[in-house]
Amino acid sequence: MKKRLNCLFEIRTGLIGLCIATILVGFTSGHVWAHEDHDEEKKLPPHEQAHPAEPPTGGHKNLAQAATNPIANLVQVQLLNSYNWDNHNSSGWANNFVIQPVYPVKLPWEKVPILVTRTTVPFVWTPDLGAPIGRKNGLGDTASLGLFIPKLETKGVQVGVGWRASIPTAGDNDYTGSGKWTAGPAALYLNLQTPNLQWGFFSWHNWDFAGDSDRKYVSKLAVQPIITYHFGKGWYVGTPDDPSTYDFNADKWTWALGPQIGKVTNIGKQPVKMFGGVYYNPEDEAGATPEWTAKIGLTFLFPK
Repeated sequence: MKKRLNCLFEIRTGLIGLCIATILVGFTSGHVWAHEDHDEEKKLPPHEQAHPAEPPTGGHKNLAQAATNPIANLVQVQLLNSYNWDNHNSSGWANNFVIQPVYPVKLPWEKVPILVTRTTVPFVWTPDLGAPIGRKNGLGDTASLGLFIPKLETKGVQVGVGWRASIPTAGDNDYTGSGKWTAGPAALYLNLQTPNLQWGFFSWHNWDFAGDSDRKYVSKLAVQPIITYHFGKGWYVGTPDDPSTYDFNADKWTWALGPQIGKVTNIGKQPVKMFGGVYYNPEDEAGATPEWTAKIGLTFLFPK
């Protein structure tokens, strides 16, 4: 058991180090992703800059529209915080802080030229679960998403097909992670044919295939509608970037209902996306789950 815990600790430490390295590389090596040939264009605000990355997920009208496309050919480092001020079946607040690098990988195949990867590393504070448990906190399970992006003949339509998996980096913390290795398929459809409007859906399903045999099995479906409208000058409004999920173990849904408002702008010379949203989950029989959530995000953008 001690050997296994040491192994999990090493994996967890390595993942944290990888995320920190990604952020440092992003700030210190921006020239890798942004060509010097476009200095004049970079003087424009982000909502007026073109996003000239090659198809199938480039060529957006501007960087603001690329920043809200989940499968855009765009390097990003996202910092997200979700504060739950009211929770079902528990007392007090809860919180979830996430580091989420997004990195597109160029592939050697003409028909499938890009793989978009997204890694999610959460740190979790649970609500007060009552005596004798109280409130728990710690690293959550790390999620890995990869979507292969094929070239399509239909203009203004993009799809991604791949995987979604998780690693039990929460270790033996029963309250911040599942204790299971999980994996399953993921798919995304996005329609950009209407000016200033993006709509589609994202879905994945995970099953556990290894981990602590004493912990509950995992079989979870996620569904996320995508509707985003750009008003101009970098402003947009859309649906939550948190999916609604169905837990086959608990036989219950949890929902993310509410608007998200954001803006793509600059902090100094650095293009960023800033957004916030308030979400409601009406399902009160799925355990200690959030009822009301306030989410804010800051995303550093590194256009090519």
